[in-house]
Amino acid sequence: MKGKRRKPEQRPMVVFSKYGPYTIVDIDNLTDAKGNAFATAPVFSLCRCGQSEKKPYCDGSHVEAGFTGDKADDRVPDRLKNYEGKEITIHDNRGVCSHDGTCVRELPEVFDRDKRPWINPHGASVRAIIETVEKCPSGALSYTIGTRRYQDLDREPSIRVRRKGPLHIEGFIEIKDDQYTEPESAEHCTLCRCGQSKNKPFCDGTHLDIDFDDTK
Repeated sequence: MKGKRRKPEQRPMVVFSKYGPYTIVDIDNLTDAKGNAFATAPVFSLCRCGQSEKKPYCDGSHVEAGFTGDKADDRVPDRLKNYEGKEITIHDNRGVCSHDGTCVRELPEVFDRDKRPWINPHGASVRAIIETVEKCPSGALSYTIGTRRYQDLDREPSIRVRRKGPLHIEGFIEIKDDQYTEPESAEHCTLCRCGQSKNKPFCDGTHLDIDFDDTK
């Protein structure tokens, strides 16, 4: 991963309480997965309860639904595990994984859910591993070469709305809530949009299990 972008004094923000929507501040790059732009304003709100009829925007449905952003007691533990290779160490935090699946699709020689351990740091070239890890949207995957851990890319602030999936946050956008939430990577993370994640505000892949529909 590239060197960390210098953080501006006033960073764009995603602000929210345990009971409310995502309030987006100073972010004008809001797109779908294909790059099509959504309308923005200096301050606007995106749905996180999964019930809005105006997705991706909030329409107040969280109030009637009694939405709460509590984490579930049986969520996957927030714990970093290291897979050491000769030239590279791969780090994985299953607790923040959004189950995007890019790693297993693009580099099955290294990432194979049917094997234990599921990560083999000797299975491909260092370059191939780096390129795949850098595509992890949640920050669950990172790597170390030598004594330096690489977690962050050098990207402009943006939010991508994944179809039937989470929000992909990139570019050192500050996550600010009343529960002092901190993502695994300061540069990128995935935020739940279906309202059912056990690890709110982060996506844990539950949208796949419940067949979350955002096409209304």
